[in-house]
Amino acid sequence: MNLRSGDVDTFDTSWRIRPETKRYHFKRGKPDHQVQFAFQNHWRVFRSILGNVRSGVALEVGAGRGSMAAFFADAGFDTCLLDTSATALASGRYNFERDDLSASYIVGDVLRLPFDDNSVDVITSIGLMEHFDDVRTPCAEQIRILKPGGVLLNYIVPERAISVQTLAIPINLLLRLIHWLGQVIGGKKRATPPAKPALYRNEYDSKHYLEIYRSLGLDDVGSYGTFPMPLVSHSYDFPFSPMSPDAEKVLMACWRVLLGIYGAISGRDPWTCPERWGLAFVVWGKKSREEGD
Repeated sequence: MNLRSGDVDTFDTSWRIRPETKRYHFKRGKPDHQVQFAFQNHWRVFRSILGNVRSGVALEVGAGRGSMAAFFADAGFDTCLLDTSATALASGRYNFERDDLSASYIVGDVLRLPFDDNSVDVITSIGLMEHFDDVRTPCAEQIRILKPGGVLLNYIVPERAISVQTLAIPINLLLRLIHWLGQVIGGKKRATPPAKPALYRNEYDSKHYLEIYRSLGLDDVGSYGTFPMPLVSHSYDFPFSPMSPDAEKVLMACWRVLLGIYGAISGRDPWTCPERWGLAFVVWGKKSREEGD
């Protein structure tokens, strides 16, 4: 995997040294914290984009712990998790077995996907494509293995100076201070975990990806800004650290109220938003069907 800055070893190091990487964001029923809440909303938006594609082979590239792939498996797709990190896939396998979900696990590279042409019905990724400077190459490889009529759906978190997350900066700094003071005063200060390895993140917007999608033969392309609420925690970067259960419940209740108001005013799915506002954006396209299909 050729990244402008950072590489396969950097990703694998992050999965090995950071204890938060084992946390899982799939949940049936009521979510326990804000990231589970977010993934449930991601899944609702994804299902809308997929339309009548409700079964078949679903591949998550850069699957990590398998949080999004789990929704596909739970919905009955023949699901595959692919990642360059065997450590990450081990976490995914553990999570799937715990939730009685079936999948296959492949150590592989999105630049050289170990699949035949036209063999996968749905391909998705969460927070992968922004780590490439040249995004055309991984897009082309995903489209190569996509079946005619299949859907490519990438969730992208670009490098940005300002977004909805900017609103939470004072809150998160205060929470970080309170968390640190609580450890010091309570005499429970733990050893500082290893620093998160620095990873390159591009600044491309959805137009860049959609132009590539069209040039590579995808139809019905589109994009949404998404994740219109700021993450709130003393440590909200990947890997995410939840707040206390009570604090998470209060935050999610606030989110539900705000999203309900936004949805009523905008007339759109409240988990979608203007691209420059959201924490991320989703780009998708459908592969042209072969003649005679």
